[in-house]
Amino acid sequence: MELLATVLFLLVPTALAQGQCMNLSPLCGQSPGWPDPALCTTHYVSSNCQEFCGGCSCDTDPRGPCQNGGTRGGNPANYGSFTCDCNCPAPWTGDLCEVCTATCFNGGVVDQTTCSCQCAPGYYGDDCSETCKNLDPKCGASPGWPLTSMCADYVLDLCPEFCGVCSCDDDPRGPCVNGGSRGGNPALYGDDTCNCNCVGNWVGERCEICAVACANGGILDPVTCTCSCGDGWDGEFCHMPCIDSNPLCGANPGWPDASMCSTDYVMEGCHAMCGVCTLAEECTDADSGVTYQKGQQWAKHDAANQHTMLCTCLGRDNYVCEDVPDWTGP
Repeated sequence: MELLATVLFLLVPTALAQGQCMNLSPLCGQSPGWPDPALCTTHYVSSNCQEFCGGCSCDTDPRGPCQNGGTRGGNPANYGSFTCDCNCPAPWTGDLCEVCTATCFNGGVVDQTTCSCQCAPGYYGDDCSETCKNLDPKCGASPGWPLTSMCADYVLDLCPEFCGVCSCDDDPRGPCVNGGSRGGNPALYGDDTCNCNCVGNWVGERCEICAVACANGGILDPVTCTCSCGDGWDGEFCHMPCIDSNPLCGANPGWPDASMCSTDYVMEGCHAMCGVCTLAEECTDADSGVTYQKGQQWAKHDAANQHTMLCTCLGRDNYVCEDVPDWTGP
């Protein structure tokens, strides 16, 4: 009896407005909730849920049919005099679902016929607010998961860029430069999915910045973002001396020789012999062991003859010394 009293309190009997089909409670057809159609044989349910129980129909509503996919009736949120109001699919509104309220972002344009957004290149989603992205770092990871053959259901939802639903090629930031590319990098996901994958020493939003500083007098080529090293220096940034790392390079008799420089491991171990770098034009004084660059001069005392000589480095391990009787230098 207590349950019945509660139900009767919620479904307050009210006479139907003349000629108007209506439910008198928001509980009519509510799911999960009460009542269900099996209870429509009960008088207080059928009298308070006329539309829900089939005692009348919104199909004959004098306002006419709803437009653009809208329907009348069957909505527990609409009851009383609103029972037969149109249930409009978003973003349609209005008495007959005739008003389009779609809002498009990022240059998108509303198609008034379908009330949907036509997005500018690079933007997606109902309102053009989304860019192409993967939502999980496993999209395309190798070895890893998933594979393109698995692009369905939740994989498709998590990996739209990887699965080809959208493409980074039309990213609104424009193409990457200097060999950079967008997309296809599992390490970049979420809002970073379409960031540029830069190659070499290029960095920046579009790989437009060369992040190289050449050492030891090396000269930067801003077009290729590489260093051109001076004599005696080697390495990507001219930070290492030019040497052969293998003592067999050019040994005679020995192995290898310059004719084998096309072999990768020979080239790798014999930079100087193979011309990857250029040995410094320097001389080493036979007496002092001090090294001088080509063109550099130094004073050398001839102890046997008790006079000073001026030496000049002419090239690699080649120098000459001349007497300077009246030398007044350091």
